[in-house]
Amino acid sequence: MAEPDKVKAEEIKQRQMLLFETFGHDGIYGGRTFGPVFEAEKKIGGVFNDTYYGVRILTDCFLDFFGQTLLEQIELNNKIGWPQAEQNYATCVLMYLTMFRSVRASDVVASHGYPLQGYIIQRSIKDQAFILAAAANNMTDFAMLFGRKGLPDDRPWTEEDNEKAVKNRRTAESKIKEKLIGSKSNLKPETIKLLLKVDQMFNVEAHRGLFTLFGESHKLMIEHKLDVSLVAPPNRVSDPMFVNRSTETNWMIHRLVPYMRRKDTPVSETWNKNWKVLDDHFRWMVEGLGAIGKAIAPAYLEMIDAKFKFDTGTYYSEPTGPATAPLVER
Repeated sequence: MAEPDKVKAEEIKQRQMLLFETFGHDGIYGGRTFGPVFEAEKKIGGVFNDTYYGVRILTDCFLDFFGQTLLEQIELNNKIGWPQAEQNYATCVLMYLTMFRSVRASDVVASHGYPLQGYIIQRSIKDQAFILAAAANNMTDFAMLFGRKGLPDDRPWTEEDNEKAVKNRRTAESKIKEKLIGSKSNLKPETIKLLLKVDQMFNVEAHRGLFTLFGESHKLMIEHKLDVSLVAPPNRVSDPMFVNRSTETNWMIHRLVPYMRRKDTPVSETWNKNWKVLDDHFRWMVEGLGAIGKAIAPAYLEMIDAKFKFDTGTYYSEPTGPATAPLVER
């Protein structure tokens, strides 16, 4: 090891020793206060998973099916070659990979005592699902979805080009939202109102964590409960917010999973059957919300049946926009 490297290594070692001497407890960095947080997360996360055991089962089965489909599709592409004519197919598959990781991250966070923080990730998941739904419904093309339309492809982008791409993506996302759940969706007015209200709720927690802040403020200042914990205890208001939204976004993704497959994907009756079993169970779960008087349930069912009309007969097709192709190619 070169002399400068030895000096740097020694500096790192000394700094780490200082941290341990300052914050070490029972042989663990940060063990005095932060260590118990781990135990609280396990305990509270266990209560959360037991309370919503039915959702836990459905989520695990969905992620297993989603992950299996994704890996098998990638293996098929690696074996016979990625499609050349459909230039955006690889990007599309990687969008599914990104979405799988987002769903899993949200699930892990919620299952360890932080459902509202998992709820924040759900906003990104919803946005990812909407973008894929726009492609699968042929509402627009990938150049529009990624903000590339009208920008140069024969030279590196300037800072101005990058700024335009960001604006283009925001514009595309806004238009897609309008077509899926907004004023141009052709859904019932009461359905649009409910869906937009629930969608807006994401921003309350995503921007400044206000659901968390207001909830803790109410406990301390109104209920005068002084036992503030670093890890939030089970909550009958905020926990269902995550559970219901994750069920809804997972169903949107499940409806989109068939679009991941290329047209020459070998037919599998087992895969078809498993997809239908999960789809039926998602519907049953949402209908159950309606049975206990949740108005969002029929609104969500209307949106799914109108905007996510994909099934085992759906395969990937290069989106070109509504002017030159049907709504969904089967």
